[in-house]
This record gives sequence, structure tokens and C-alpha cells, in this order.
Amino acid sequence: MRTENTNVKLSNMYNMRKIKNHLASISLCFVLCAAGTNAQNGEALFKQNCGVCHKVGGGRMVGPDLMGVTTKRSEDWLLKWTKSSQALVKSGDADAKAILDEFGGVVMPDQAHLPDADIKSIFAFIASKSAPESVSASIDTAKKEVVPDASNNATPEQIETGKNIFVGSYALANGGPSCISCHNVNYSGVMPGGLLAKDLTSVYSRLGGDAGLQGILGAPPFPAMTQSYKEKPLTESEIAALVAFFNKVDKDKPNQLVNTTNPLSYGGVIGLGGILVLIYILWYSRKKVSVKKDIYNRQIKSI
Repeated sequence: MRTENTNVKLSNMYNMRKIKNHLASISLCFVLCAAGTNAQNGEALFKQNCGVCHKVGGGRMVGPDLMGVTTKRSEDWLLKWTKSSQALVKSGDADAKAILDEFGGVVMPDQAHLPDADIKSIFAFIASKSAPESVSASIDTAKKEVVPDASNNATPEQIETGKNIFVGSYALANGGPSCISCHNVNYSGVMPGGLLAKDLTSVYSRLGGDAGLQGILGAPPFPAMTQSYKEKPLTESEIAALVAFFNKVDKDKPNQLVNTTNPLSYGGVIGLGGILVLIYILWYSRKKVSVKKDIYNRQIKSI
């Protein structure tokens, strides 16, 4: 009887251990499936929100190549940078400032609108592409896939359209402002522009060609541009025309005379001079004595 009970107990223990093993296998399977799903969702989110400025294993674009970034930085740091890179820079973070300086002060657009779960899915996708077995494959693919910039084959009409968009003589489809309001380019036939923002004569090479400019113009990271084009975004054809124009300006830069004069400056100086002259005339013809002076003189004569 005791032997029978012992056998039953041993059998039950064996079955329980078997069930635990099955449960562990099922749990592991769920974890792996979840990780795979996160990476798949992350890939779609990456293409939608990050792919214009970044690659994973394909080299630098507007921003750095993100291959292996999840192993170089903590998840907490990456979340802060992704949500607001400028807030991290202003907090005094040395790494954040170094990255900003390395990429010429080009500000990464804030992704604060994305939930943490979505951002972590993007990190999962980057991590999956950064696995050791995928690194060499990504490098080989990057070497093979060399796509020339489309703006190199732009038509004269497209370049002219880009020029007209810049100077404001082309009506944008969504009613956005012209570039010349804040920016300047040194190019024949283009009057000097505004001085509120950076000179764009070399912007094509400075921001990495077609991909870089398309990213900046499609999702402006600068506060003034973000506000100006928030409800009035540029269309794809308008962006392509502007990129073609900036490419042309950059290529022709050595043959362009640098225009050091600005009619707006001259206008300001002339206007100020006119105001000062008017003030002098009004001041010179002022009444030099008070009314009481005339009364006093009459009283003196009558004595």
C-alpha cells in the first residue's frame, strides 16, 4: 500500500514538473513572439517617423546611423533624446551637446507625440537590426544600394519652380510662406533675403543632399518653421523643386559673386535718416519763446 502511494506521489510530481516545463516553454514563446511583434511594429514606426533622417546600418544621413545605438545608450537616455533632444541639451547633458555639435546644430524634431510604448518598439526594431549576424549583411546591402540623388537630374523647369518658391513668386498649394522671408542665398537673379535664419547657399551639401533636405522640409525641426508650416505643409512636388534649386545653388556657388549688400539694410538706413531730418525740421521751427515773453515786452514798452 505504501509502495502504491509512493508511486502515485512520484507520478504526480513528475506530471507537475512536466506541466511547469510546458508552461515555461509557452511563456518563453510568448516573450519571443512579443519581441518579434514589437520589432515589426517598430519597423513601421521607424519608417514613418525616423527613416527620412536616419538609417540602421546604411550610413549617415541628416542624423547618425543608428546601428548599435541601443547598446551605446541607456533606454532612459534614448527616450529623453527622442522626446526632446533640445531639452536634453539644455539640461547640460554632454553627450547630447556633442551630438548636436557634430551634426552642425541641426535639431532633431521632437517626437513627444509618440507614446513610450511606440518609441520602445522602434528601439526593439533597431536592436534587431543591430544583432551581430545582421551587421555584416546590413553593411553589404548599404554598399550595393547606392541611390543617386534625384535632384541631379532635375529639369530646368523644376529648378526654376524651386527658385520661384524660394523668392515667393510661386503660390504654394497650402499657402505657406516663402523662404526668402527668413533666409538668403547668393545666386544670380535672386535678391538678398532675410537675415533672421541661416544662409542657405550651401544647405544642400551641409544637410546631406536630397535625403537630408527632404527630411527637413517635410518635417521642419526648427520652431519658427514648425509653426509656419504646421497647418500649411509643403507638398512633395514643392519639396522636390526646392531641393533641385538648392542643389543648383550649391553646385554653382564657386561661380557666384557674393552679394554683400542688402536693400533691406539700405532701406532701413535711408528711412532712419529721413525720420531724423523730419525731427530736426520740426524742432528748428518750434516756438522759441513763451507767450508770457510777448506780454512782458508790451508791458515794458508801455512804461
